[in-house]
Amino acid sequence: MLAAQRRDEAMTDPVPLDAPDIQDVVRTRTLGVAYVGTVLVVAHNAQHPAADDWARYCELIARHQGTATAQLVLAEGPGPSATQRQQALNQVPKDYVIPPTAVFTESSLVRGVVTLFNWFSPRSMRAFVPGDLRGAARHLGLGEDQVRRLVAIGEAVRPAVP
Repeated sequence: MLAAQRRDEAMTDPVPLDAPDIQDVVRTRTLGVAYVGTVLVVAHNAQHPAADDWARYCELIARHQGTATAQLVLAEGPGPSATQRQQALNQVPKDYVIPPTAVFTESSLVRGVVTLFNWFSPRSMRAFVPGDLRGAARHLGLGEDQVRRLVAIGEAVRPAVP
């Protein structure tokens, strides 16, 4: 219910995706991605990311590994599989430090997976309930207004569930 409400609100107040700081906008059937300034914004719909959609995301990780300072994820569904997460990690050097990542999700299961992932990484990922802009902003080192805009962009690029 809340995801649909947020999407409806985003539709009534559209976010222009042609702003000068927004590049590499990708909309596929299971995820949407935009590189905003130096932040990679990713939005999953309720389906598992399709293999070809995930491959495009991995290409963006490789392209922006030297410039990305943060990542914001809107996870409506289960998110990537363990194999897909490994594919993403394979796009960067072994000594690469994952930038701070905020994952917004209503799913306690996904929040648990994020916590588990942190056991094996330098605690760069944190999961937040939708609306916790203050917590995400603090984790990402951004202002709340910046995070609010990134969330709106994520909602704008998130594909609808077929």
